[in-house]
Amino acid sequence: MFCVPFVIWLALTGTIYLWKPQIEAWLDQPYTHLPTTGPTASPDAQVAAALRAVPGSTLHKYVLPERPDEAVRILVTKDRQDQRVYVDPRSLAVLSVVSEEQRPMRLIFHLHGELLAGAFGSYMVEIAACWTIVMLLTGLYLWWPRGRSGLAGVLYPRLAGGRRVFWRDLHAVSGIWVSLFALALILTGLPGPRVGATISPKSDNLPAPRAGRSTGRSAASHRRPKRCRETMPDMAAWRCRARQSCRANSRASSEWCDRSRWPHRC
Repeated sequence: MFCVPFVIWLALTGTIYLWKPQIEAWLDQPYTHLPTTGPTASPDAQVAAALRAVPGSTLHKYVLPERPDEAVRILVTKDRQDQRVYVDPRSLAVLSVVSEEQRPMRLIFHLHGELLAGAFGSYMVEIAACWTIVMLLTGLYLWWPRGRSGLAGVLYPRLAGGRRVFWRDLHAVSGIWVSLFALALILTGLPGPRVGATISPKSDNLPAPRAGRSTGRSAASHRRPKRCRETMPDMAAWRCRARQSCRANSRASSEWCDRSRWPHRC
């Protein structure tokens, strides 16, 4: 009885969260079908408009619009809180500023993973999930038929035993497959922010440049992470240093590191 309410709650909130792209597209309808007349402003100008809308903020993420008539979503950070700014890519008008934590899908996210109770709720969800695994494994062990040869009636129903045997096997076989699916679903959902190691946004664990390998960069470019540390928050500085490490160690081009792997500008 302890696990069942949690399982039902996680199933409901997880099902809602599964439709996150469709739900957010519906919620963002007021920021679509914008006028497409005139040239599109540069990304730097769009980011500057978003930063002016939230004074004292720094750039966190730039979300490209999927269609040319959609607003640009720019996430900025102020006092460790993310704000989503909707900017018209042509007129640079700020259409709306919304706190990221107040968006409906963020509420569903916290309901699913933390029960709106922070770390305590996260621990409760994980304890319930672990006990559900114990119940599934012990239930399969107690149910597994003994002294029967073959997998008929276990993994697939017996067709030659009459209607009663068929319906009994159909019920049992469906139960075992659902149990295996539920076990896999719970195991894949267990790793989370309260389980396992956490990664600190520091540069201590970044790989050092390989010995004897030229990076092809000037001395001025090596000083760029230091300027990042002086003018940007810890996370942004870590991303900047990670980009420099990517360019030093990756076989890919510097353009790939700048645009694909670590798009944050220093």
